[in-house]
Amino acid sequence: MGRPPNLYSFADVDKDLAPNLRKYILAQQKDALDRHGGFRIAVSGGSLPKTLAKALLAESNGTPEDTPQFGKWQIFYADERCVALDHDDSNHKLVQQDLLDQIPTELGTPTVFPINTSLNDSPSSVAEDYEKKIVDAFATRDSVRLPQFDLILLGCGPDGHTCSLFPNHALLRETDGWVLAIEDSPKPPPKRITLSLPVVLHGAKIAFVATGAGKKEVLKQIFETDEGRQLPSGLVNEGAGEKVSWFCDAAATEGVNFPRRGSVM
Repeated sequence: MGRPPNLYSFADVDKDLAPNLRKYILAQQKDALDRHGGFRIAVSGGSLPKTLAKALLAESNGTPEDTPQFGKWQIFYADERCVALDHDDSNHKLVQQDLLDQIPTELGTPTVFPINTSLNDSPSSVAEDYEKKIVDAFATRDSVRLPQFDLILLGCGPDGHTCSLFPNHALLRETDGWVLAIEDSPKPPPKRITLSLPVVLHGAKIAFVATGAGKKEVLKQIFETDEGRQLPSGLVNEGAGEKVSWFCDAAATEGVNFPRRGSVM
């Protein structure tokens, strides 16, 4: 690893973390729009969509730099559960209800890529179909070794998993596929799809959002120990270095021995 990841620690999620996350995301939006006229992101579920809504749906100061241009966004899922789109376990449902349904009309409507639920009995078919969606959005499969999302927004589980990449799982060693199927997730539901580790590492920018005292032990492992660096979230840190930013609250970073940043520049 070259330069290390960025660890941001904020006193309050609503007052401090969310505004800084907004500033960070909109900076990546500007970079992406300048590069290729669109903003392609991948998001996970869990508590992340609620935090994204707090960040992105706050009132703008009216400048282009502080305005989400949702009409130019393409939103993919970093992982998804093979359930109906309106099922409580669906990441799409969380993003839909917490963020997408709340976007004011004047900000535009993102293009969203949910899974094909008609294939749910076969996670490998869901993964293959979803990879085709990514191929169509980015380029032909033969022209790029890996797709590059402008931003990948992730969570970190208490066990150090991210996306649906779990500790010591065989999928962590997968190097060819863009989207992988998992049928034995240690966390229910067992049938899921996930971006592969190489695709995550290839993101232009990668941001984790991890809050609450329940995350401090795993953060200590990830940032301080060799064992923690082998956890999926630790592998992202090691493989992507300074491209990675962690947005955490004080409870999650308590006792973590790693330099912290107080605000997004």
